[in-house]
Amino acid sequence: MKKIEKVVIFGGSGFIGSDLSIKLSKIASEIVVLSRSPDSNKDLKVIPNLKLKLFDLNDDKNIKESLRDCDVVINTIGILNEDSDQNSFNSIHYKLIERISSSMKINNVRRLLHISSLNADVYAPSQYLQSKGRAEDYLLSTTSKFSRVTVFRPSIVFGENDSFFNRFDKLLKFLFVFPLACPKSKFQPIYVSDLTDFMISTINNSEYYNVKVDAVGPKVYSFIDLIRLILKITKRKRIIIPLNNLLSRIQAHVFQRLPGKIFTMDNYNSLQIESTSNDGYQGHSTVEEIVPKYLTSKNKMDSYRKISGRK
Repeated sequence: MKKIEKVVIFGGSGFIGSDLSIKLSKIASEIVVLSRSPDSNKDLKVIPNLKLKLFDLNDDKNIKESLRDCDVVINTIGILNEDSDQNSFNSIHYKLIERISSSMKINNVRRLLHISSLNADVYAPSQYLQSKGRAEDYLLSTTSKFSRVTVFRPSIVFGENDSFFNRFDKLLKFLFVFPLACPKSKFQPIYVSDLTDFMISTINNSEYYNVKVDAVGPKVYSFIDLIRLILKITKRKRIIIPLNNLLSRIQAHVFQRLPGKIFTMDNYNSLQIESTSNDGYQGHSTVEEIVPKYLTSKNKMDSYRKISGRK
């Protein structure tokens, strides 16, 4: 691949961003990782051509200065639940895109890779998907006039530090009876390494300029299939209670009022659409190949800590 001088990654210390950062460090002279919590991934600090930088998503001057002499911008920032006006779907998914685009235009940045979500659409049933859809529309109607844009639309992204399998693994450690909302919802999970390899391969590929592309894995699973797979991998016995539509809605209404917002009405609304696709890019790695490698090792480590009396 052609050598890149400078790449700026928004959210580069996160799950997907860190995988991109490590891979791009081999082909880019300079990588700037902009993060609201740069200390969250200290492993990146050992990469000699990578700089971790704290940024405020509302600070236009900070963003503009960070994009000076930049060749490629990658945005990986996203949230699943809102918790304030500053951390809302609109501010994180849409307003930030406006700010990034404005700074790209000022700095004459000609390439942008953006991670959205499968089913993102301004008419989607959830605010999460609507805000992602607004960002997509803005990028492909406005940003594309001065920069080559690729929008990636993955289903669940899994890997060692993912927020799906690790999250439900933790819940299933302590919940012996697990009421599962929307058990028939469909997903087509993609392995993070497959996704990031694909993203990097499109940087200089004109076929992917100013388009949005679905990115999924090779297999479709129901929600309850994935929960049962976690139990099989971890060799736990739990009672899974599939909830019907009414009970799923009630659970969402109750849980969104609890600390941590485990499950919200907006999450429920997102789950009403199958997160699957027959178009775009399809990775080759399956959940069965990858997930046992990290869930098993993490649970073994937890056992060792208990035996040694460590928390």
